[in-house]
Amino acid sequence: MLKKITTLALALTMVLAMAACSNAPGGEAPAGPTLKEGVTLQSIVDDVTAQYPVAMAAPLDDQLMTDMLEINLDDVEEYAGSMGMSITTADNFFAIRAKPGKTEAVQTALEARLDYVRKSFEQYLPLPREKANAGKVLTIGDYVFLIILGKDDVEDLDTYDFSADVSAVETQINTYFNQ
Repeated sequence: MLKKITTLALALTMVLAMAACSNAPGGEAPAGPTLKEGVTLQSIVDDVTAQYPVAMAAPLDDQLMTDMLEINLDDVEEYAGSMGMSITTADNFFAIRAKPGKTEAVQTALEARLDYVRKSFEQYLPLPREKANAGKVLTIGDYVFLIILGKDDVEDLDTYDFSADVSAVETQINTYFNQ
């Protein structure tokens, strides 16, 4: 009997907690992180790629979004980004704001892209392979970023840590948000 009462109390607590988290004043869900005043996805891409240039960069466009990333444009509010168009670079930096409820679909697509880039350099060039292996998909609310960037003038790949470059980009991205 005590077990049933405890289970019922825990279930009721969970239901109340979920209701409290999902109901902001006015019955609307609480707003997620937003970009600071004057910040756009394109300005983020421009700032980040000024520090970590994308070799032979091509801008992300509707065709790349649908054909390469397999992202339905109806799932996206806005996007910006660039990718290296040379077979010797793993550089990719995409910033996508998903429509509400579509964040997971966008995140899944960018994770698939990261996996594809990693696999394409498994047995190839060491520098892009290490960049790809350090790559990351970062999600902040409805914003999803693919970060495969790093320095190109690395002297010793055995000691260089590309994940530090990716962490620096992640830290930079976070500064653009009101959280």
